[in-house]
Order: sequence, then structure tokens, then C-alpha cells
Amino acid sequence: MRAAARRGCAAIAIAASALTLAAAPRPPGPRPLPAPHASSAPLRAPSVSFPATQVARLANGVTIVSQTTADSPLIGTQIFVPAGLLQQTPDAAGIAGVTAAMVLQTPVEGNATLSETVAAVGGSISYTLAPVDTHYYLECRNADFPRLLHNLRSALRHPAIAGLPAARAKALSAIEQLTKNPLESAYAMIRQIRYQGTGFAFPDSGNALSIRRLSAADVRAYASSYQRGGGTIVALEGAVSPAALAAARSEFSDFSSVAAPALTNPRLVERTNQVVEHRNVTVPWVAVAYEAPNQYSPDFAIMLVIEALLGQGGDVNALAFNSDAAAPAQYVGAYYQYEARPGSLIVFLDGDTGNVDQAIHDLQGGIARLRTTGLSGDLIAQAKRLALGNFYVSIANLSEESWLLGRAAASPDGAQFENLLPQRIAAVSAADVHRVAQRYLSKETVALVLPQAASR
Repeated sequence: MRAAARRGCAAIAIAASALTLAAAPRPPGPRPLPAPHASSAPLRAPSVSFPATQVARLANGVTIVSQTTADSPLIGTQIFVPAGLLQQTPDAAGIAGVTAAMVLQTPVEGNATLSETVAAVGGSISYTLAPVDTHYYLECRNADFPRLLHNLRSALRHPAIAGLPAARAKALSAIEQLTKNPLESAYAMIRQIRYQGTGFAFPDSGNALSIRRLSAADVRAYASSYQRGGGTIVALEGAVSPAALAAARSEFSDFSSVAAPALTNPRLVERTNQVVEHRNVTVPWVAVAYEAPNQYSPDFAIMLVIEALLGQGGDVNALAFNSDAAAPAQYVGAYYQYEARPGSLIVFLDGDTGNVDQAIHDLQGGIARLRTTGLSGDLIAQAKRLALGNFYVSIANLSEESWLLGRAAASPDGAQFENLLPQRIAAVSAADVHRVAQRYLSKETVALVLPQAASR
């Protein structure tokens, strides 16, 4: 889920000049690599890390996937609809978020909105904007699930147009706040360059011009466009009963069987880029980005190990817009956006680390070492343990479990993806890290957010 506070970073230094992103200022000179303390025994992941999975595919292409947990009194459901930020056209950037906000505020039982109806029975509902989909999360008691799922499906079908002014105002406010947040600004600058020509080139809330132009007809057309079986996944975790599965089949059986249109490919980044903005901030913020494989690439597990070497700052949802969480004010470390196509590996630095120029230099030195020098087996083993730990720790509740299950169902491996990934991480070698670093970590994009009165 979205990070609201600063995360720890840089557990392993990979450059002789030290890539320790949150360290205090230090004397010049090389810093030795940390002494390895990992066991020399080969790292092995369990063959099965998650419960047995049931998968059903409706005639229209909707996938329903479930895992039952006997000790949970609740059911958590992620509904992935093919209405993500990459499905937006650039001139309608922001429509995904506006439409999702309207869905939650649609009256479903008398005058009670969907959000109010769910809250009245002790449940919760939220949405998260992702590059290739918007996922709605519903958590409630099993007995309430069929009724609440029906309400959600009704709101998805016909978002209340009366809610457009409020949703538009909320989006415009979020856009204004972004300009005051150096972290969000740096991330937006990276996306603007790396995803040119797509809706993901803009912040999750869109841009003010396109938001002001949105009409009721635009929202209706967008809501109609995502009601397709292909790309729609209903992932259920917890107290999943036959009645809950029957409700999921019934509610989504009327989706169109027409295939979703292909995603627009961003303009290829063929050279190193640097962009600078001056904002009313007290310390500089820097984001350095590289191309990375997406989550279904054969190179995905290897890049997760590289992310661990650089110091993971948070999971893939840390910077995604979530209706239940505030935008993060701070984030330092590596951020792997693997849901986008292509993916991006971004390292965030801030002025609290001391000398920003030195921090960038250290990072570039570390990347160069990954690309040109084979790392020791002990260092790779440490990074793999960190990557495995990050993976398991990131799955701590029904929301995260159902998100992972839905992600697995969308993969070429199917539901077994979530059991295969830990094994693939454990199998990564130093040669794999070297190869993937050479392939992806070359053309960097540097975004600098500087105090208004300062220059770099």
C-alpha cells in the first residue's frame, strides 16, 4: 500500500565510493563493502509459498481466482478493470481517477453512496490507480459480500454523473498539491520523459487542462470502455464461500467479450536526459531512472535482486494513487515500477543525505560497477535474501494477498506465478545481475527539484 512516511534504504553498498543513500555526510575516500554474513549454503525458496488456488474463466474472458483462508472471518476482493493510466489518452489524462472517485460516491441503496453502504456494515472499499488497470478493493464479512459486490458492480456500470463536479475539484486540488511536494514532482518529471505519448506521462490525477475539459459524456464513454472481459480479474482471498464465488460469476457475466485495445507504447528513450525544476522546497530532491523489465519479463526476478542491492525504499504501490492514503512526503531509495510497460527503476535521493552531487556520483559509480564488474557470490546471496524478505513482508493482509493473486492470474504463468517468483529470486546468479544491468541500466533520466533560490 501507499507509503506515508520515509522508508529505510540502502542495506547494501555496491560501489567502492558507497551507495548508502540515507547516510550522514562522510569523509572523502572509498568505503569498503560490508563484510558478508550470509551462509555459504545455496539459497532455496519453498516450492509452495501460498495456498491452493481456484481459477475460473467466464465465457466473456473475465478471470475469477480465489484462495480460501480458514482462519479469516473476512473476505477481501481486488477487482482489476482494464482502465489504468496507460489506457487514458494524453488529452484525457486524469479520467481514470475521476471516474474511480465517482464510482465510490455513486448512490446504490437509496441515497447512500457505495462508500457509505460499505462502511455501514463495517467494511471498507478503496481504489488504486495503476498503469494498466484500476483495482477496486472491497473487504467485508462473507455474509455481506454478495450484496456489496452487486452494489459495486452497479456503480461501475453507471457512475453517478452528479458526482463529476466534486471529483473534478478533488483532482484539481491533488494536482495543485503535487507542485508543493518535491518527491511527487520528481516522479512526475521522470514519467513525463520516460512515458511520452501515453496517459502515464502525466501524474495520476492528470493535468488541470484535461480535467477541466472532462464532460459527462467522456466519463460515460470511459466507463463503458472498461467493461470488457479481457483484462478483468476478480481476485478473492480469505473467507471465500461458494456463495461468494457464485456472486462474482453472476455480477461480471455481462461484461463484453470484445478484447481490450492494445496499449500505446511510449516514445523510446534513446539518450540520457536531465530535467530541472525550481520549487519552494528547503532541500533538493533527485530522481535517477533507468529502463527496467516489467513484472512478467524473464528478467523480473533479477531486477528485484538489483533493487535490493541498491536499497529498496518501498513496494510498487508506494507511489501509486490510493483513495485511502495520503501522498507520501518522503521516499528515499530504489523504487521499481514494474507494473508499467516498459518498467522503470528509479532511485530517489534528497538533500538530507548531504551533498547531492556526491550522492548522484556514488549512485552512478554503483550502477557502473553493476554493469562492468562481477559481484561476489556472498554479496549476491545477501541481496537475494533481502529481495525474498521484501517480497514476503509486502504481503501482510487480505488487500495485499488479493492484489498478488490478481497479478499472478494476469501473468503468462497463471496463478502459479506467486509460487514461482520466490524460486526465481533464489536462482539468480552474479552473471544474471551483470547481464541485466548491462541490458537496462544505461540511458538514465535525472530529475532535479531544487530550492527556488538555489542552483546546482
